[in-house]
Amino acid sequence: MKAKKIVSISLLSMTVLGLGAATTHAAPLVGQEKETKTQVTIQDEVDPTDPLDPTDPDQKHLTLEKVPANYDFTSKLQNKNYALSAVLDSENTIEVFNDRVSREWSVKANVKGDEITVGESANKLPITSFKINDIEIAKTGANGIVAKNAEGMTAENNTGSLKTAVNKVNIDFSDASNVLKVNDKINGTIQYKLYNTATAE
Repeated sequence: MKAKKIVSISLLSMTVLGLGAATTHAAPLVGQEKETKTQVTIQDEVDPTDPLDPTDPDQKHLTLEKVPANYDFTSKLQNKNYALSAVLDSENTIEVFNDRVSREWSVKANVKGDEITVGESANKLPITSFKINDIEIAKTGANGIVAKNAEGMTAENNTGSLKTAVNKVNIDFSDASNVLKVNDKINGTIQYKLYNTATAE
């Protein structure tokens, strides 16, 4: 009867053999590098159909990006009639984004309700005139267009972010009943709407 051979593998031997394995590190070969130049060309939207869709609630082709945050006036107490002006800094702009060279656009402004409110009271004072950069937006018959596409539209002057500086504003209003007192604050709102025509019509 043949004797069985017993094969024994030492865990210590396996560990020692494992520690003896060589470790390699990747290294670039000297002088073996190349480059690919990358360029992006921004193209005009030349499809004969303007992609602007007025029914799209999330329109990105033509957008009103920014308007001045505040128009602040100060005045001494007057007897019935006020005619005030304010000069603004360069941060006050009306900004429109447009992606199409040949697209006409305009921004129309108006005074909400054609009135201003005295503080938290119910007293409302009618505005007789409001001008932005000497453009009338409140009087009857005023078209109220305070920004629009440039004449001779080009990629430079009619695409991307288009800024119209607001340098000066004027407000005329009436306090016929002399309800105003010293330290009163009067509040109103100027509204802006963007149109895809040069005439805001």
